[in-house]
Amino acid sequence: MEFRILGALELWQDGSRVPLTAPKQRALMAILLIRAGRTVSVERLVDELWGTAPPASVESTLHSLISRLRGKGVAGLVREPGGYRLGLEGTTLDAQDFERLASLARKLAEAGHLEHAVRGFQEALGLWRAGALADMPESPLIAAERLRLDGLRLAVFEEYADTLGRLGRHALIAGEVRGLLAEHPLRESLWSRLISALDRSGQPREALAAYDEARRVLAEELGLDPGPELRRLQAGILQREEERGNTPVPRQLPPDLAGFAGRGAALRELTALAETRTDVVAVISGMPGVGKSAFAVHWAHRMAECFPDGQLFIDLRGHRPDGAITSREALDRFVRALGLPPDQVPTGQDELAAAYRRLLADRRVLVLLDNAADSAQVQPLLPGTEGCLALVTSRSRLSGLALHHATRTVDLDIMTAAEAAALLSAVIGPRCESESGAVAELARQCGHLPLALRIAAAHLADHPHRRIGTYVADLTERGRLGALHLGDAPSAAVSATFDLSYRALAEADRIAFRRLGLIPGGGGFTARALAAMLDVSAAEARARLDALRAGSLIHTRGSQSYEERHHLHDLLFDYARHRAETEDDGAVREQAVRRLLEWYRTIDDPLVLQDEYENVLAATRHAAAHDLDAAWRLPAALAPLLRLRHCLDGTAELHALAAGAAERAGEHLQAAVAHNNLGATLAYLGRYPEALTEHRSALEIYRRLADPVGTGTALRSIGTVSWLLGRYDAALTELREARHILEDAGEDAAVGQTLNLLGIVLRYLGRTDEAVAHYERALAIHRRTNDAHGEANTLNNLGVVLDIRGRHAEALEHYHRALELRRSTGSRKGEARALNNIGLTEIKLGRHESALGHLLSALAIHRETGDARGEGQVVNDLAGLYHLLGREQDALAHYAMALRIRSGIGDRRGLADTHKELGEAYNDLGDGAAAAHHLAAAEQIFKELGVTG
Repeated sequence: MEFRILGALELWQDGSRVPLTAPKQRALMAILLIRAGRTVSVERLVDELWGTAPPASVESTLHSLISRLRGKGVAGLVREPGGYRLGLEGTTLDAQDFERLASLARKLAEAGHLEHAVRGFQEALGLWRAGALADMPESPLIAAERLRLDGLRLAVFEEYADTLGRLGRHALIAGEVRGLLAEHPLRESLWSRLISALDRSGQPREALAAYDEARRVLAEELGLDPGPELRRLQAGILQREEERGNTPVPRQLPPDLAGFAGRGAALRELTALAETRTDVVAVISGMPGVGKSAFAVHWAHRMAECFPDGQLFIDLRGHRPDGAITSREALDRFVRALGLPPDQVPTGQDELAAAYRRLLADRRVLVLLDNAADSAQVQPLLPGTEGCLALVTSRSRLSGLALHHATRTVDLDIMTAAEAAALLSAVIGPRCESESGAVAELARQCGHLPLALRIAAAHLADHPHRRIGTYVADLTERGRLGALHLGDAPSAAVSATFDLSYRALAEADRIAFRRLGLIPGGGGFTARALAAMLDVSAAEARARLDALRAGSLIHTRGSQSYEERHHLHDLLFDYARHRAETEDDGAVREQAVRRLLEWYRTIDDPLVLQDEYENVLAATRHAAAHDLDAAWRLPAALAPLLRLRHCLDGTAELHALAAGAAERAGEHLQAAVAHNNLGATLAYLGRYPEALTEHRSALEIYRRLADPVGTGTALRSIGTVSWLLGRYDAALTELREARHILEDAGEDAAVGQTLNLLGIVLRYLGRTDEAVAHYERALAIHRRTNDAHGEANTLNNLGVVLDIRGRHAEALEHYHRALELRRSTGSRKGEARALNNIGLTEIKLGRHESALGHLLSALAIHRETGDARGEGQVVNDLAGLYHLLGREQDALAHYAMALRIRSGIGDRRGLADTHKELGEAYNDLGDGAAAAHHLAAAEQIFKELGVTG
């Protein structure tokens, strides 16, 4: 049970409030809680409850109240000699929790663990709902405890406020103190903390106004003047304000950028930081052209009034190695701006830094350090006093600052599509409304990069009669990197901005950057990919990537394979490629790409392939376009992994490119492999006639080459498609021929796969005993050859037979084992089929909720991988479950969806099954005409297939 007295008295049991409404009963409960663990005499209870006028049968009445409390579940209430005692074993009392948490927070603050202390104080104070025992009648004991707890609350709050002050979070203190002052307007210690917090958060006028308010309240309520502490605070503020009137207030911010747009989240993040942590150095980082300086200046203008003692600004020109401002030069400028007479300005950097920090003491100044090169340049320029905020922009992440300062990095990314369109509209004007499509395309061509967007917008603003679409076409024709510049300002060009970052790199890092511009497709990349291109170790490649990331030329994300994955912005990729074409010999570029393609061939992890999939596709296109043998070698090497989990439409393109390239090169065997792989992919997509064409092309080549293994493999593929098309007799013939050829060739693993397929066809023909015999032979071969993929297939198919025979528990065991194997091999399609079968068996066992979850998981995987046949099966099975659950609208919608999918891919057996189940559903719903239509359609297809439905 939970007892709560920090507010109105409440009792809670198992998450529900225990009703306790009778006033005497509530008062008795409160008294026992105040004296918890100690005996309260009957005489004391009577005195507290009734004072000088107890009822005639007071002991009987008291006993009745005690009994009612016990009836409410207050189990620790016991009779003691002379009175009653409430034990709290196994219960909680919020007042005790408050004191315990406050004590822990106090110890943390004393030990210097201020952040943890703040959280501890917040947790303790969060237990308060109102004043202690807020709804209790007056009694000596209750009044004393209320006074004690309320005083303790105020003391703890003040400790909390002082801890926030040590962290520099004065704005937060001011807001929270005001809330408590509404309850305790006569407590001078709260007023002093409010006034101090307002002053230290850069609001001296508000602080003086708070002093005046305190003086008025104290005079009106108590007839007293403010005490010494309040008067001391006021005098200090007045003195500083007078001194400020005689001290220069620097206002060095450049003009705010006209038409600034977007960046709402980053602006809010920085504002929240400034309001709570002026002791933190804020670093604005991001790639060249992302708008770091514009963002920082815009935010500084918005927040200028929070820094009444001025705003210092300097462009450190850190990205210009030959023209960077030294720390000593910057300090010299700053101390002069802060009012130090010229004849008193020191010459040495250390003396300048000391003078700088002395001038900033007790002042609230914003220091904006733009375009910093590195931590060493910035370090001497950081304020050393509370109340001043340093805001630094840099292409470097300035990680070294964290060694001596609390830092917060705000990473600016490219703009969203909406922000980019807003920026273009703000500069170009109303004509954007009539060309919204062209505006979106222009934003895309600019890579949503603010510098590129502003250059494009400025160009169009300068040509008010030029259509936006025309300019977009010019960018496409001329090349956006070369076209994104302003003629009268050579530095106002995207490439010029990139040049500054590129030239600042070490030579080894420049080479690495240029290699990245050669990656076909320009997708993400890993250290291993760069290592292949550079012909160095992965560790060496990581060092190069770290340097590029430090310069904000690449950005890094996680990946499916838990390996760091790096990315170049589109325009930086164009720039890197341009640099490579300008500076590197053609043979060097060609060798780098060849090594990358060779590395792609070595991928043996499905998760790595998932990350690299788009790159592999782009690389194959590149190889096919340049007549490289990787065009057929790469898809062939990755075919086993591609079958497990990847986008089937893209995989079909891969194998089609391979087939075409191999045929053009006269590589007939490789062409046959590609045709067969393409046919298998088309079959998964439900494009069965096209799949047959590809497999027959492969068979023709294999027979011409007298290749028995290839011939058997192609025949097995043809038999598989025949089965999918419902041509079971043809499938048996083709698969049996394939088995004999593969057996003669000694290809055990392939024989196992063929036996499994034969078992499926036999099961569809209703010959389950023969099917089981084939499955068992296949399973033995798969286990002997360590073919986990084949073993999972066969276990799944044996489970189906067990299900048909009503042995559902055994079927589930087979399916779960198959699921484990599928997941261990990374087979997403196989995983979905196992989940589907588990769901179907659970339906038969009445586990409908679990079944629905498994079916929906299977459907998601089939849609992710593009497996149309699998999708049609699961959608059909979901329809059956919805019908069983009485969700008829969902059932009919899913049956209709299954019909569309299965008809679209030519899955005739599946189409017949759906018609049959839908007809039966309509029968259950009493719609005889619809039922007859679908049942007749099913019967016709079954008849054509030569099977019984």
